[in-house]
Amino acid sequence: MLTEIPSFTVIAEGSKTQGSVSFCSQCIILGIIEGNVYQQAQEPLALGQTGWIHGDITSQGPVTLAGRVEGNVFSSVKITVNATAHITGALVCPKIEIRPGAILESDILMRWSPESEIGRAHVCTPVTFRN
Repeated sequence: MLTEIPSFTVIAEGSKTQGSVSFCSQCIILGIIEGNVYQQAQEPLALGQTGWIHGDITSQGPVTLAGRVEGNVFSSVKITVNATAHITGALVCPKIEIRPGAILESDILMRWSPESEIGRAHVCTPVTFRN
């Protein structure tokens, strides 16, 4: 009998990667990435408190941010911004959750599902939350 073992990728704290990276599994980023990040599956992508991305994040699944991003974040599902996050760049997604304490120097573009709001979007700029 063959048992499938779920896989995930970890960029460990203290690691530094230069250039764009792509993932097809769940991903946890605790290190530094200087380049764009592409999550090509519906799996979650998480940026931990020690994580720092100098580039855009594009994900087919949900994105949770607890570290620092200097770039735009795109998710086809949801973006969650935790209290420890510091984001400089646009957030683009159909759903967003921002926890008190998060620092956002961002534009926010909430895209609606095609069935409900074809061609419409809601934009709020700029937004900064401090606790």
